[in-house]
Amino acid sequence: MKKTLAALAVLSTFAGAAFAADVTLYGQVDLGLRYTHADGDQAHKDAVNTLEMASGNYSSSRFGLKGTEDLGNGLKVGFVLENGLNADDGSFNVDGKLFDREAILRVMGSFGELGFGRTSILLNDANTYGIGGYFSALGTGWGEVGGQNGVWGAGYASRLDNMITYVTPDFAGVKVYAQYSFGANTYKDDDKLNHVEGKSSADRYYGLGMTYDVGQLSLAAVVDSMNRSTAHAAGAKKDFKDALRVVVGGSYDFGAVKPYLSAAYIKDAAVGDIAGMMAENKSLEKVGSNYFDGYGVVAGAKVPAFGGNFYGNVGYLDAEADRNANGKLVEEIELTRWFAGLGYEYSLSKRTTVYADLGYARDSWEQKRAIDADPSMFQAALGMMHKF
Repeated sequence: MKKTLAALAVLSTFAGAAFAADVTLYGQVDLGLRYTHADGDQAHKDAVNTLEMASGNYSSSRFGLKGTEDLGNGLKVGFVLENGLNADDGSFNVDGKLFDREAILRVMGSFGELGFGRTSILLNDANTYGIGGYFSALGTGWGEVGGQNGVWGAGYASRLDNMITYVTPDFAGVKVYAQYSFGANTYKDDDKLNHVEGKSSADRYYGLGMTYDVGQLSLAAVVDSMNRSTAHAAGAKKDFKDALRVVVGGSYDFGAVKPYLSAAYIKDAAVGDIAGMMAENKSLEKVGSNYFDGYGVVAGAKVPAFGGNFYGNVGYLDAEADRNANGKLVEEIELTRWFAGLGYEYSLSKRTTVYADLGYARDSWEQKRAIDADPSMFQAALGMMHKF
């Protein structure tokens, strides 16, 4: 009985403190059934078909704490601590991180906003500073059905540690964003790499972005780069080049339809995989780790219908990489990627949404004397998301 009373007293104390500090507990749970057909286009290997209960088909499951304090004279301080989870089994998204999605301290005033800590990069459309939703109808959610991550992912992580973010005030609809990460990866699992935050031995990231919102028109642009670790390059016995990416795009809301269009340029970037298309072809995994130069386009639309919203994307990526040996060009690796995705959401209430989606993607990989493969992927999901 005494232990129960003591526990209640502690909880009451925290509740009172939370109320005084304007702290909010929030989150969402997204669960559904997902079917994936992945064909690596490798001889003597069948396509992989998977039907599973999956978390985050529509939007990642998460919980978090956030709060602000008004210091007066227009100055505020706030924080966000957010963790991603797999609702199907209760596990964390990232081992060893309690708040893998975001852990920031914010300072806000007439000068704009400064944020410090782990947060999303600009081309993500989640968390406090992500503006990726400007470029695509499906944003960076909906799993892999939209395929847009396969165009502008460029091998970057969607969230980075040790980040400083600055956002200007709104000037006639324009906002400017700047980010810098002192150490995108910690390399704690490999002592030989001797990672030092803020030094060339660490992966460092910078990004500049701009948004423009006037009436029904929304435009955005992002230029960012991953300054790859020299220590990682030494550990891998490989010259790691710094990646560069430029993405521009926007949308216009006509009411009956809201079309989106964006274009991306990548240089010395990893092109990655879409939903396991390379899973059954180890040769593709190897060539996919090279540094690619190329461009991509994504077109899509949001269409209100039947009390909910349809979202659709189509896109294309064209990229190539040089394979060198002993400092000489041996041959080129060429990649083209097509994809299309469609999703539908219907809100049962302000907090509960049901959804369905499907998407298809196909690659064409060519490397003389070594690879000629056309892996493909189909994915579909049906589920529900509840916010709290």
